[in-house]
Amino acid sequence: MDFTQETVKNLRAILDSRKISAEELCSEYLELIKTMNPDLKAFAGVTAEEALSSAKAVQSRINAGEASALTGIPAAVNDNIMTEGLITSCGSKMLADFIPPYDAGVIELLKEAGYVLLGKAAVDEFSTSGSPRSGAAVSVGLAPYSLGTDTGGAIRRAAAFYGLTGLRPTYGRVSRFGLAAFASSLDQIGPIAKTAEDCAIILNAICARDSRDASSFGNPKNEDFTSGINTGVKGLKIAVPKEFFGDNVSEDVKTAVIESAKILEKQGAELIDISVEMTRYAAQAFCIISSAEASSNLSRYDGVNFGLRGEGATYAEQIEDSRNKGFGSEVKRRIMFGNFVLSQGNYDDYFQKARALRQKIRAEYDEIFKSADIILTPTVSNAYEVNTPARRVIADFCTASASLAELPCVSTTCAYKTNGLPVGMSLTGRKYGEATILQAADFFERTFNPENFS
Repeated sequence: MDFTQETVKNLRAILDSRKISAEELCSEYLELIKTMNPDLKAFAGVTAEEALSSAKAVQSRINAGEASALTGIPAAVNDNIMTEGLITSCGSKMLADFIPPYDAGVIELLKEAGYVLLGKAAVDEFSTSGSPRSGAAVSVGLAPYSLGTDTGGAIRRAAAFYGLTGLRPTYGRVSRFGLAAFASSLDQIGPIAKTAEDCAIILNAICARDSRDASSFGNPKNEDFTSGINTGVKGLKIAVPKEFFGDNVSEDVKTAVIESAKILEKQGAELIDISVEMTRYAAQAFCIISSAEASSNLSRYDGVNFGLRGEGATYAEQIEDSRNKGFGSEVKRRIMFGNFVLSQGNYDDYFQKARALRQKIRAEYDEIFKSADIILTPTVSNAYEVNTPARRVIADFCTASASLAELPCVSTTCAYKTNGLPVGMSLTGRKYGEATILQAADFFERTFNPENFS
């Protein structure tokens, strides 16, 4: 039996039944990584010895019947999340040899749960373009789940591209302590897995208040995010905003998502047609705010306190050389644009207006959630297929508004195009509404991919 294709939930049952040991399971994943990663490049670094040692150590907890949901289950973690003693490069030459002296808050929680770290998933530089290779690792079976990072939609897009489920929790649910900051008011850590149920299981493990992150609130009500799993969608009110089904979304994506909404309606959900006017400008506002915050966060990498040491006769020349050699073209572009919108002559015209628009987007969502439980949209449009800087801004259209509003959002596969590529459907919930969107995503998955639950 190929255990590497199982869900997190099934692996828990398999390990507890002693069909395979944690060490043997880890070995199977490592063997696949050894075979496939040289071409796939899903992992920036593999921690084989540490993984086998961890798996062997937690087996005693499994044997004693004291395993938690993730004990002994291997995982991949994005390379911009700090792991003590292991290189965390953020995909950048600037931090190519950086070894953090501490673990991120989420890693501390996963260690308590007895997880097994297979390695660091490769990221684009400082995760400017998302968590696609985390998705690749899970999609081909190199890991049963991964922890990704989502600023403007990275986790959700990775899930959509690879036919997986990805969850961006409510901003503050999961600690950002130990996450290499890009845009601090937007960054969030979340899971990428095969099912919504797995995402709920993982969220239960990584959701806790962390005093080292001022925005963290964790799980004050001690919610079980699996509580709505396998309970259906009867009575849920699902809003469908017309702005997400316009000309900038391809016809096959629109058709697939609308048909998926009808499936939910047939099973007892109520569909509500709505308008979210301010989301038309969400991608532009996101670009301004995220670039401004990135220019500030990345200024710490000067080659003196952090980062690649530059050369030069003066201090200024050393910093210039460090940042020129250490940063790639996309990061430089974000820094320059961020400095532009924060400059004295542009601050009011760009940055302040973007912040005001963000408040309007939040207010619109608050109004919608007075009468709806979930907002249903496509995860990605056809815009992302053209990989230029301008088109990348437009690509955030479907995902940026939920990030700006600090709302939880889950993406799951709802169809496949004629060329076999998956189509992602996003379900956005009210603040703290992870259990509800995971409930709806889980129901749809059981209808669309019943083989995952046999």
